[in-house]
Amino acid sequence: MDRNEVMRRAKWPLIFLLIAAGVVSYYFMFIKIEPGPLLEETLGKAYQAKSYRYTLKSDLDIGGKKKTWIRVQGERAPECYHFQGKTLGTPVEIYQIGMRSYTKDPVSGKWTILDGVDLSRQQLYMAEIDPLNSFRFKKTGEPRLIGKEKVGRSKCVVLEIKPEVESKYLEIWWQDFTYRFWIDRRKHLLVKAEATAVSTQTSNTRLTMTVDFRDFNKKIKITPPI
Repeated sequence: MDRNEVMRRAKWPLIFLLIAAGVVSYYFMFIKIEPGPLLEETLGKAYQAKSYRYTLKSDLDIGGKKKTWIRVQGERAPECYHFQGKTLGTPVEIYQIGMRSYTKDPVSGKWTILDGVDLSRQQLYMAEIDPLNSFRFKKTGEPRLIGKEKVGRSKCVVLEIKPEVESKYLEIWWQDFTYRFWIDRRKHLLVKAEATAVSTQTSNTRLTMTVDFRDFNKKIKITPPI
């Protein structure tokens, strides 16, 4: 038997090992994953988190013309929150500390301070203040495992659902919701979420909202402006 024949035969066990490793990896990555329990666990952790940071972007597609609606970064801690960015092109920055709110005037840069007001209880800036509020459902339906993706340093699985949303406000303006969730495979933490929907007023208007989450239950100190 010549040398080339020996090398060819020696390669076959290695090829079989690689195939077997691929099958095992696929099993543990996808087949073993139960989308329903995984999504329930992940969202439960997110809802119960006492603090987190986020980046939110929301775009409208009106007859093929894209328009930026919201671009903000925010953070939440017990009994307080802060976010800043732009809504419909207008700069916005708000702090809520207990029952005192601080709103920055986009023109003068001065702060308006109101006592006894909690803006999170109002519809204005609902998504910007508490993005998780847009990811609460009456029924989730059956989640589908649609792939895997790396988000930053997190290796994630991606789940998709077509749920019945809990928010009455969302139901008034939007329909045909599709949600996707990027979930850290190892920690079962929500890394990213995306919602798409069609306007109830006109079928050529679509909404896409994407939220990146981080620092769940980390110590976050929110200090009001001086």
